[in-house]
Amino acid sequence: MVEVTRATRRTVTRGRTVAGRVAPARTVDIAFQVSGQVLRLEVEPGDKISKGDLIAALDPVDFELAVDRARAAFVLAESEINRASSLAERGVAAESRLETARAEFAQAEVALREAERRLSQTQIVAPFDAIVARTFIDDYVNVTSAASIARLQDVSELRIMISLPEELAAVARSAPDAFDIVASFPAVPGYTAPLVLRSFATDVDRTAQTYDVEFAITGDIDSRLLPGMTARVRLSNAAAEASAQSVMVPVSAIDTSSRTEPSVWIYDEQSGQVTRQTIRMGLPVDNEIVVLEGLEGNELIVSGGWWRLRDNQTVTVSGL
Repeated sequence: MVEVTRATRRTVTRGRTVAGRVAPARTVDIAFQVSGQVLRLEVEPGDKISKGDLIAALDPVDFELAVDRARAAFVLAESEINRASSLAERGVAAESRLETARAEFAQAEVALREAERRLSQTQIVAPFDAIVARTFIDDYVNVTSAASIARLQDVSELRIMISLPEELAAVARSAPDAFDIVASFPAVPGYTAPLVLRSFATDVDRTAQTYDVEFAITGDIDSRLLPGMTARVRLSNAAAEASAQSVMVPVSAIDTSSRTEPSVWIYDEQSGQVTRQTIRMGLPVDNEIVVLEGLEGNELIVSGGWWRLRDNQTVTVSGL
């Protein structure tokens, strides 16, 4: 037995507004890979920096000395391998001496490369264009490797983070193109931004029963807009789809088992059978949802138990 409800056609107010928060495309805490004393910190919170700009530098003296020692050892090992090779060719020295010289040369080469690499790690440069969100150290302090130096925010694309109630999340995931989504910002009056879906978290907040959704701002970004600011996100049916009346069905009637083609099950009173009907959804209104295409209104729709159905199945119903 399945429960059926009649699809209705009536005038509804379309659109929902939810609160959101501006976030950068990514946030990275930058750290040195070696320990030492900070010689200079080149950035301040709020600075805009470009990829490759210097962020901070350690005192390089000890690392330069290590490179000099490694280079001297490398030159000595290179000289020894040349000497051993020449003697081996003339049969004056044993082959084993040449093999030892080769091994020592390889070790010296690796030690030099390692010393040069550690010297290069005394400077931190920006890995991408960013805003410096905050710094964690001052000049002349001693830092250990992996201790955070600065927090960078990638603002090449700004994101809007919102939490959607479950009835709206199901629609947004199944038919994101059914909506016009724009954001406005209390701190930036006069500026509105169209949004596109970037990611959809499928694990629910068990307290609020909501899902986290991430949108990206498209078009030009107002220079006044900063990560952390509050956003008002308005979700509405596309303007071209607006009409005086809408076909409404219960949210529980929507078969979203196929993400690309949400559908409902229509019950035929004469045959007693059900058939699947693909639809295009609009926004939910309380416990109902707007159907933009696929229904005319007055159809009997299965509102409970559709997950057990197959096309042309004969069923008994309740709710009539």
